[in-house]
Amino acid sequence: MVLAPSQRPRLACCSAGRRGVSLCDMMTTLKPSFATGPYRPGTLLRNFVLSPLDPASWRAAGAILMGLFIGTFSFALLAALFSTGGSFLIVLVGFAVVGIGVEIARIVARVERWRMTLVDPRPLRAHTYRTYGHGLRAAAEAEFMDENRWRDVIYVLVSFPLTILEFVVCVAVWATSFALLVSTLAYFVIAVAAGDRMPASLSNGAPILLVAVAFVLGLFLLAVAASMSRGLMRLHRAVVEGLLCTNEREELRLRVETLRESRSAMLQVEATELRRIERDLHDGAQQRLVMLAIDLSLASDRIESDPAGAKALMNDAREQARQALAELRDLVRGSAPAILLDRGLVAALGSVAGRCPVPTIVESALAPGERQPHAVERAAYFVVSEALTNVAKHASATRCEIRCRREGDRLIVEVWDNGVGGAAVAPGGGLAGLRDRVEALDGVLLIDSPAGGPTLLHAEMPAAQGWPVA
Repeated sequence: MVLAPSQRPRLACCSAGRRGVSLCDMMTTLKPSFATGPYRPGTLLRNFVLSPLDPASWRAAGAILMGLFIGTFSFALLAALFSTGGSFLIVLVGFAVVGIGVEIARIVARVERWRMTLVDPRPLRAHTYRTYGHGLRAAAEAEFMDENRWRDVIYVLVSFPLTILEFVVCVAVWATSFALLVSTLAYFVIAVAAGDRMPASLSNGAPILLVAVAFVLGLFLLAVAASMSRGLMRLHRAVVEGLLCTNEREELRLRVETLRESRSAMLQVEATELRRIERDLHDGAQQRLVMLAIDLSLASDRIESDPAGAKALMNDAREQARQALAELRDLVRGSAPAILLDRGLVAALGSVAGRCPVPTIVESALAPGERQPHAVERAAYFVVSEALTNVAKHASATRCEIRCRREGDRLIVEVWDNGVGGAAVAPGGGLAGLRDRVEALDGVLLIDSPAGGPTLLHAEMPAAQGWPVA
């Protein structure tokens, strides 16, 4: 039985976000970018012959010439900076010089990614760099412990011999093809101008055959030079993609790993929160209610025999009930304060600042009535609450500031104080719990607290569209 074309099975592959990609589509995607038609030998031959007329070939030649100057200049500059910085490392000035060299390599990487698009317009995604953070130590760690910055430096070292080799090979082929073409054209021009005065040794059949062969060879080498220039740029682009760009598979793996860690941290935070609520209920409100029941029982036994004592016990029971209500209210506030749910983050931060024993002001650049995603508002509230608690207990500060603003799709919350400093994230501590809570929302928590102060706690959390808003 013969199936109709529409009934024949279709080979397909499945990938994240794209299903039912046919084998024909895969071949179309994987064919060389210089092919404009079906993937056939005739098409390749036509593209090869017409390659000198393709502007991409001349852009590739220009990019190779540009790469020689970029590679030579950047290598010489980095060699000078690194050698100078290495000589002065003992006086610490060398670290700054080496850091300048690393940043120059980063600029060169940006230029090289742009140079690769002169032939292949597909954009290249730069790999991510560690942020500098706040403070000298954080900046030094970002500068000298970032793998991608050193990949930029390695690229400059690797690119120097590559660009020289590409330039030499291209110049040799281009120069040979131009020399053959120009010499043959010059021969015919001289032959036409000389006419009958042309020497016989240059006008017989053998020299003319050699000139024709040279002309054909020059045209062939011209096509080879054009195609080779584009091929070399494609090879160089592969080096750039390997050293200076993100690998989608590796990026996806790191993203999945980060999400797994953040989910685990969030579950740990929730478990810790549940244990805190259980502990507070057991040690606080539950004990108050037990004492309330005992006082009421004693008052009931004495109400006839000792009315004055029963009245005192009733007053004690009323005080126990008031304290139990206060502890339950504080417990609910620790979970999600009503003012945060009803009036938003800025009002809740103002309430927290008003309860802090250290004079605290709130500076907010958020629009009036602007609400953030509920999870983000809760995380920001707990960050500020824990920070103010630490300020009151340990900082010996006389002034504190809470800053809240929006930068693009990120919510920035900062707590600054003029205390003694020395705050750090310790395993199992309150700041570690805050960091886990913020990172679970794909955020960042940074602390700059040198000895002697001041202290700045900086939290960034996503506030993009699509989050559930309180």
